[in-house]
Amino acid sequence: MPNNFQELERSDVYATAFCHFPGTDPLQIHEIVRGELGEPNLALLPQLADRGVGADEVGRSATMLAELGFDLQPHGWRVGVNDGIDARRARSILRSDENLLADVLGAERKPAQRLKLTVLGPWSLAARLFLPSGERAISDHGARRDIIAAYAHGLKEHLDRLARITSVRSFSVQLDEPLFADVLDGSIKTSSGYRTLRSIPRSEVRGSYEEFFKVLNDGEQSYQSQTVINLPTSQLRWVERVDLLVQAGATALVIDPQGMDHHQWERVAGLVESGGRIYLQVLTPGLRAPGVVEGVNTILRPWRQLGLGDGQLGAMTLMPRGDFTRCTSAEAVATLQQLSAYAQALEQTRVDA
Repeated sequence: MPNNFQELERSDVYATAFCHFPGTDPLQIHEIVRGELGEPNLALLPQLADRGVGADEVGRSATMLAELGFDLQPHGWRVGVNDGIDARRARSILRSDENLLADVLGAERKPAQRLKLTVLGPWSLAARLFLPSGERAISDHGARRDIIAAYAHGLKEHLDRLARITSVRSFSVQLDEPLFADVLDGSIKTSSGYRTLRSIPRSEVRGSYEEFFKVLNDGEQSYQSQTVINLPTSQLRWVERVDLLVQAGATALVIDPQGMDHHQWERVAGLVESGGRIYLQVLTPGLRAPGVVEGVNTILRPWRQLGLGDGQLGAMTLMPRGDFTRCTSAEAVATLQQLSAYAQALEQTRVDA
């Protein structure tokens, strides 16, 4: 294991973004990302769903199901079958993106060692997949167990490959869980649409995440990784969901402060106090951004009201409020530049504390 891991651990404020961008040219997006999110910020592996079937979030995440074949049917992606033509296309897109990243980083004078990437969370992916019979995979206990286990190992293999072909030695893996509440509440419809599936026991969800984290951090790899859970803060019982994930081992959350109540903010403060990290969404792409002083004060006000000190600002990473899929390149660049300026000002506040 490299002896420079400590150098990769962050105690500063920096900026990053969601990984979803418009268009079909990943090299063009890399130029924006590397230009605006280079060190000390956190660059990312872009995803361009406009490239079509296989580049969508479900198809891309399904390519990481180790030793599980899949194909695309009219009702959605199906697992437990031989790879179909769409699955092969999805795998080809992912390999192409991995190789392009290696080329981009290899051409830099000082190749980056940090990278952020995004996939669906294990339960949202399981909820979007179907069995060969046409029923939702999440309806079968054995199927969902096998899918989540295969997903953990496949995602680990993805990180292993990236570490092998690039200079990256620290990964931030964002797990998007838009259907997490539906899984727990039993509000996911069957494939027929006439009824809903039973809620998944919380003990099963917690245990599966514990195993998921264990696979991703087996201690044998030549890099370090941190998972970041993106659980929409607008969901009811958000604090309860966060508690479940933290019990399973989650240490970082994406949060949107708009509409958050005091109880939610207190949970965020508890995460920070226990050594966790928050990825704070602060700017809406395409809209006029407040100046640095106004923007930073808006961030600091609730932070200080919670009793968190300026010296703890290093637990914060800044992100836009939403991705760039409906933005022009100029709007994306402007948002990232302003976000970086906020991060620099907050970092100076932290250093001066």
